[in-house]
Amino acid sequence: MKIVIVNSLYTPHIIGGAEISTQILAETLASAAEVHVLTVGPQGRSAGVESEFINGVTVHRLPYNNLYWIGEGNNAGTLKKTGRRLIDLYNPVQIRTVRQLLARIDPDLIHTQNLSGFGAAIWTAAKPGVPIVHTLRDYSLLSPVSSPIGNPALARMYQWSSRGVSKRVSAVVGISSHILKRHTDDGLFPNAAKLVISNVVDGDIAGADKEFDRKPLRIGYFGRIEPEKGVRELVEAVQSLPREVVEHVIICGDGGFRQKLTELCGSDDRFLFTGKVTPNEARSFMAKADVTFVPSIWEEPFGRVIIESYQVGTPVYASAVGGIPDAVWNPAEFLFKPGSADAIKEKITAFHGLPGEEKRRIQAECLKHCSGFTKGSLLDKHLDLYARMTKSGSPAYALTAVNGRS
Repeated sequence: MKIVIVNSLYTPHIIGGAEISTQILAETLASAAEVHVLTVGPQGRSAGVESEFINGVTVHRLPYNNLYWIGEGNNAGTLKKTGRRLIDLYNPVQIRTVRQLLARIDPDLIHTQNLSGFGAAIWTAAKPGVPIVHTLRDYSLLSPVSSPIGNPALARMYQWSSRGVSKRVSAVVGISSHILKRHTDDGLFPNAAKLVISNVVDGDIAGADKEFDRKPLRIGYFGRIEPEKGVRELVEAVQSLPREVVEHVIICGDGGFRQKLTELCGSDDRFLFTGKVTPNEARSFMAKADVTFVPSIWEEPFGRVIIESYQVGTPVYASAVGGIPDAVWNPAEFLFKPGSADAIKEKITAFHGLPGEEKRRIQAECLKHCSGFTKGSLLDKHLDLYARMTKSGSPAYALTAVNGRS
């Protein structure tokens, strides 16, 4: 089988989890299929398409064909960013370039991911009869900014545009049930089979030995330091608790809210800021924590840090928002209300009060839970989906086959 995967960026150009997950998918599929990746590169139109072979995958980098390359968008002003996003709605140059590449590759199936820099209209570039699968990793089909409510007028324009071309998609995959429902409730993908396949979180599953009988707690926070991540509420919860309950909090990451958060911590020396670290360094800090907190307020599409924490044997409490509940083991006990310092305080106190034997049992369950997010599981689920799509010959058959109604 010959598969084309499309994503905004591809290694070594990595901004976040979408790029990591797309690379894992492509390289995992390469063991069973011929895989090509179409992505947007930093070169101008005159340079043309640049191709290279990376870890078994043929990567084709298209010129950005827009006002600027998204990999260098941090310094672009608001007007320029808005212009680029509007061009993304229908970029005939990019559509033509994709159509030409697809004609040359002649894939059996096309699997699109994040489409910033391409635009959803590239779905029209596919040859009739070639199935299109789309994985929802963010909300960019609903809004060009991080939240669908960030710019209502622009979001409505994106939603209207996405609804029309999404009729071309044969199957839509959500990395969580929440993100899938969020899009289908807005009328996208009316003809597509719908299913959830969680992200793979690459890493060894090997629980660290912990002194679960000792107290007080060592808490970990891993992620961007921004208000929507709920880290302020975590700080407020800890500040309301004595040192006998919380020994220290490792805040691992960086962001625009760091300076303000440091000021909020004041003279409380229990908060340790590591700054930005490598993935291996982050895993080391996770392994040393007794428990991880993921207090996000915004609708996280998935909860990668939750599975990463489980892999090193560290239990997790997280806010009940977005796709997080799909990742958490025993959500009835380990979820809390988002945006509430009191809810976080209650969970810290509850975990502190557990006997060591119970904490070890929880660790064992977390290690077992994260085994469902492996490359083997990812490969099996995608190959099954692709087989159904290419066998079907019609969206109607695919819809019944994948959704289990045949």
